[in-house]
Amino acid sequence: MRFTKTVLITGALFALSGCVSIQATDTSLDLDTGQTSASLSDRVQIKTAVMDYFEGQGEGSFKRLDRAFNDNASMFGVSTNDDGEDYLRVWPKMSEVVKNWSRNPNPDAEPRDGEIMSIDVADGRIATVLFRSTDRFYDALTLVKIDGQWEIASKVFIRQMP
Repeated sequence: MRFTKTVLITGALFALSGCVSIQATDTSLDLDTGQTSASLSDRVQIKTAVMDYFEGQGEGSFKRLDRAFNDNASMFGVSTNDDGEDYLRVWPKMSEVVKNWSRNPNPDAEPRDGEIMSIDVADGRIATVLFRSTDRFYDALTLVKIDGQWEIASKVFIRQMP
């Protein structure tokens, strides 16, 4: 008989971009085999996709941004209209946003600061990542694993409160 339980996995992942602390929740641990539904390789690939988005945006790198986002990805953000009311703004084609971001490299700006706050993986094929971006935004990213590759399917962001 197999049992599952929720475990909290905390660790530090190291990649080319540096060290990022990741707190991740995985919803299934097979007590017979000790295997979780999200491998270390999956977590590294998820982190790589998120950092390709963050660093690619700062560098204006189409290659990194295109690698991070699925072709059918979309973006949502809470914005404020002229009357001071919040509303949900939608960018249904992230591919157009990626093209715009890649036209605007920002090499002379202050260094960018961001961190992965959490990663949750379910069934080894879908993940949610909370990301803090340069003390200006919080992003909730949904990633999917397609043909063995993790890609961002949606991005929802809010501006941080002053």
